[in-house]
Amino acid sequence: MPEIFQWLWAWLDAFLIGPYRWPAQAMAGWWLGTGLLAIWATLLGELTMIVTRRVNRRHVKAATDEVTRMHEASINALRHADKAAWRGINRLGNEAVGKAFFLQIAMGAGSLWPVFMALAWLSARFEGVALALPLFADSYIAGFLLCYLPCRLLLALVKKRWASRR
Repeated sequence: MPEIFQWLWAWLDAFLIGPYRWPAQAMAGWWLGTGLLAIWATLLGELTMIVTRRVNRRHVKAATDEVTRMHEASINALRHADKAAWRGINRLGNEAVGKAFFLQIAMGAGSLWPVFMALAWLSARFEGVALALPLFADSYIAGFLLCYLPCRLLLALVKKRWASRR
């Protein structure tokens, strides 16, 4: 492994493990550290999504404009009772909807990469460590998800409220 990656891994490991060591009680430290890791993964994923949307905004706008254009053309074909044109336009419209849909899905999925990185780090640090997590059979993955999912839901609520105030 190149030296820069070793240095980066050592720095990141020291940064991430810090909150786990703050409380005196081990389980409190585990929940605090995992909770902060979930918050960092959520915020980094959201930042990635913001950057991705900014970079791809022309492509997204073109795809949604195409969907709108196909919808309007389809309605016009129906108004003129041109069933053959309507079928052709709908076929093209379905392709446009698929393209727009999968573009949005791909950008949304891009926000999940920090989750996989966090789980990889948790695996490197806690694989084989017996965790007293009730109902989860010592699973650091389940514990992380118990912290991560509320973070994502809370972020969604905050974004929704913020958008409604604009």
